[in-house]
Amino acid sequence: MSKSKALTRRNFLRLAGLGSAGAAIAACAAPAAPAAPATPIIVEKVVEKVQTVVVKEQGETQIIEKVVTVEVPKEVAAAPAQITIDGTMWIIQKKDFFPSFNDWWRGQVLAYCKEKGWPVDVTYEAGFTSGTPFIEKLTAQSAAGNPPDMIMHTDSMPQMINGNLVDPVQDLVDEIEAKWGPAAPRQMADFMSEDQWRFVPYFQRSDGGWYQAPVFEDAGINLDEVRLYPDLWDACLQVSDPAKELYGWGVTINRSGDGDWFRYRVQYGWGAHKQDESGNYVTFDTPEMVEAMTAMTNIYMDEKYAPMMPPGVLSWGDSSNNEAYLAGKLAYTQNGGTVYAKALLDGNPIRDVTKFHAPAGGPVNAEFNGLSANYMALMKGARNQNAAREIIRDFILDLDNYNAMLENNPSFGLPAYEKLWDEAPYMKTDPVAESQKKVARDPAGAIVPNAYPGPVNSAALAAAGQAGLEADMVASILQGTPVAEAVKTCHDRYVQIWKDNGLPGEKA
Repeated sequence: MSKSKALTRRNFLRLAGLGSAGAAIAACAAPAAPAAPATPIIVEKVVEKVQTVVVKEQGETQIIEKVVTVEVPKEVAAAPAQITIDGTMWIIQKKDFFPSFNDWWRGQVLAYCKEKGWPVDVTYEAGFTSGTPFIEKLTAQSAAGNPPDMIMHTDSMPQMINGNLVDPVQDLVDEIEAKWGPAAPRQMADFMSEDQWRFVPYFQRSDGGWYQAPVFEDAGINLDEVRLYPDLWDACLQVSDPAKELYGWGVTINRSGDGDWFRYRVQYGWGAHKQDESGNYVTFDTPEMVEAMTAMTNIYMDEKYAPMMPPGVLSWGDSSNNEAYLAGKLAYTQNGGTVYAKALLDGNPIRDVTKFHAPAGGPVNAEFNGLSANYMALMKGARNQNAAREIIRDFILDLDNYNAMLENNPSFGLPAYEKLWDEAPYMKTDPVAESQKKVARDPAGAIVPNAYPGPVNSAALAAAGQAGLEADMVASILQGTPVAEAVKTCHDRYVQIWKDNGLPGEKA
């Protein structure tokens, strides 16, 4: 019991005797937060029977019951405050990879609001933006005084923080962590700013390596023991058989989410970084970066590795490796857990031979893991934040709801809080999902390769990512530009973006 609720009978009687003096003190106090209604204390009369034992001289005993009435202070929960909706509640939902999850989440919100009698509009991101960039549209809605009440998404945290578009949610995360334990270290890096939670972690998104286990086992390779990219590339080359349309390395470096993620891991694995610890200066042009980009691009240019490369891999987008793996043409790919979950949902036999491989590293940093996450956020200036808070509580604090999310997001949606790995029933039914716990909960998850050692929520870094600077660099290397020259050009472009964002970018 908290100190605020530890009320003894003596303290109760003392406070009860304050009378009007107590009321005067209360009138001067700061108003209580509206989120938690006060818990009134009432006096209840309780009848207790006290047994008294009387011993007679002859040795006989007699029990006498004595009835007394005792006043006992008792806490009684107040009825929750009625939440009224101003207009129509408005929620923006990210349309994710799985229709089953998208439909489930939308349906749950609609059902919950219907039960409460709240009018609600749940809009998919694409319908909200209508072709306008997401952050640009959110900023415009906020400036017009009509922001959404809540969003469920996974991207654009730095822009929302720097644009002052979201309200802190420290109290909500505190409440959730009190029940389910701490959020994952990666979420602490992504979703906190100035030591406050700005986004409520919802579920972690599976990511890493996926492979056909028999292909490697038949070659005598234990992939769990392969922890460095050069060794992984050699293993993938060894199991490749182009004559049978089986390619070992199903990963692109074309501009895409999967390509970006691969490049970031190689850079950090080789000890290369984009910015310094302060985030004020660009540190891209280093020998480590040149070495990392040489190693990464070499496997796509050296004829030695040609047998493990599927046709057209350099022009792949984010869905290409999913399709090729599910068709049985890839021995190994790096992808979100969508590739395995799709096999589960469709009954694809490849599900039975697919295993998860913790992402590899490089010669400087071999092990660094962490998974991004979907979040729920409260938009600054929204009219219906109290209702949005109740929805967040219902989706995350209710175990049945959380478990249903995992079931509709199989092996892709993973628990964002420590205790849910053991308490969510679904996790006991999916060993592939369970095998990702070490990666999801890794303390090194607080290291975000794309940003380390500087701030994650950097507007300059986000702008550089949107501009595709590194994808351009890689393309120029593949077209024959010396690696050191391409790295230097990319560095200079980074510095200009830093300056455009009011940062020095480089030391004088």
